[in-house]
Amino acid sequence: MVGALTIDFASWLPVRAGGDAPITALVVRSNLPIIISAGGELESAEGAQVLCEVEGSNVKIVEMTPEGTQVRQGQVIVRLDPSEVNNRLAQQEITVTQLEATAKAAVEELKIQKNLVASSIAAAELALKLAELDKEKYEEGDYIVEFNELKGSIALANTELQEAEDTREYYRTLVKKGFRTPEQLRAKEQAVERAKYNLSRDDEKLKVLETYTRKRQLAELTAKAEEAARELERTKSSSIAAVTKAETDMEVAEATARLERKQLERIQAQLQFCELPAPCDGTVVYSREGKNPLALGQVVHYKQKLFAVTKMSEMQVKAFVHEAEVKKVRPGMPVEVRVDALGDRTFQGTVQEVANFYDSTRQWLSGGVKEYETIIRIDNLPGTGLKPGMTAQANIIAGELTDGLLVPIPAIAEREGQYYCYVVANTGIQPRQVSIGDNTATFVEIKSGLAEGETVALDARHRAANELEAQPAAGTSEMNPVAVVP
Repeated sequence: MVGALTIDFASWLPVRAGGDAPITALVVRSNLPIIISAGGELESAEGAQVLCEVEGSNVKIVEMTPEGTQVRQGQVIVRLDPSEVNNRLAQQEITVTQLEATAKAAVEELKIQKNLVASSIAAAELALKLAELDKEKYEEGDYIVEFNELKGSIALANTELQEAEDTREYYRTLVKKGFRTPEQLRAKEQAVERAKYNLSRDDEKLKVLETYTRKRQLAELTAKAEEAARELERTKSSSIAAVTKAETDMEVAEATARLERKQLERIQAQLQFCELPAPCDGTVVYSREGKNPLALGQVVHYKQKLFAVTKMSEMQVKAFVHEAEVKKVRPGMPVEVRVDALGDRTFQGTVQEVANFYDSTRQWLSGGVKEYETIIRIDNLPGTGLKPGMTAQANIIAGELTDGLLVPIPAIAEREGQYYCYVVANTGIQPRQVSIGDNTATFVEIKSGLAEGETVALDARHRAANELEAQPAAGTSEMNPVAVVP
């Protein structure tokens, strides 16, 4: 694949005219393969990854099978310290016991509250009924009895008054005839006065009964009945609220107990995760975070990749492509792979998969550089020599620039988003604005601004910096070399 490059490298050799003359190169037209380089490591194309499923912040490895060991499915590879899990399990059991007791108490409290509510409502209903009966008793009983008694007393007083007046008149006649004394007549006249007084008294009592007593009693008894009715409604409302609160407390207590019970079951299940068996037959390969392999006594975290059981019959490269280049990479592209452990020996491969999201862990470790995981299958795998974890370099052939106008990277400088070359002519060296296209780690395609056969200086950045110092201008910035992602 590298042999596809058709540039005449003799024309690219730096040229120095002597003395202080600049190093230059010719602008040439040629074909150029677009190669994207990405570093990575070997891994098995077949196998199963095992993660840490134990939650906690102090879970340590207490036993591990040596890397590279051939294992059978079900064989324990890594043992984790269960101490923290056992501590959390004991604490959770206490929590569950307390919450279940609280839930039972809430159930009993609801029963008590319902009984209290029934008693309160019954008492309020009885009070209302008695108030209504008191009103009815007075209106249809006590009042009528008192009214009739007064009516009877008035009728009797009228009769007595009439009899007293008749007797008085009779005595007046007898006194005139000399059959009775004046003293006896005065006694009869006093009897008339008493009868009148009794009649007047009973008339006033009837008037008070009709005008004041009856109205007051009815108003008081009506108010008591209405208040009893309102008290019944208040009792019912407050009872509903009390029962609702008790039901809510019970539901919350039971729900909390269920959640904590599930958490207890989850912690119980984590005990079995302290022993990690091989998911299949194969070779043990431990994961690496931050380039460091796992070791005894190391603290691991939840969902951390611990090891994989792989099959060595098929290998692939897990490479990481810079964000500036990943848009050019597609599955199916050919790749040239070189493994550091095997020197200059190369292998052919094919891009299998390109991640849609960058690797956040590598971004943190590399100081903010965003790289996308790319899986490359090795097509011509050797019989022996390759092992998972070996460092590899992948050159992805992303295409070919055909009949393009090319200059070396040092011939380009950039300022304020514009690109410049320094063209060497008989009249001297002058900057010229150019438009660029694709680039590799070595060459840049010139879209416009230069012609084939022209000569350009290879110290563009240095010249641009000198010009900036000699003629400073507000709002300008130093020319920079073209950014090329390795």
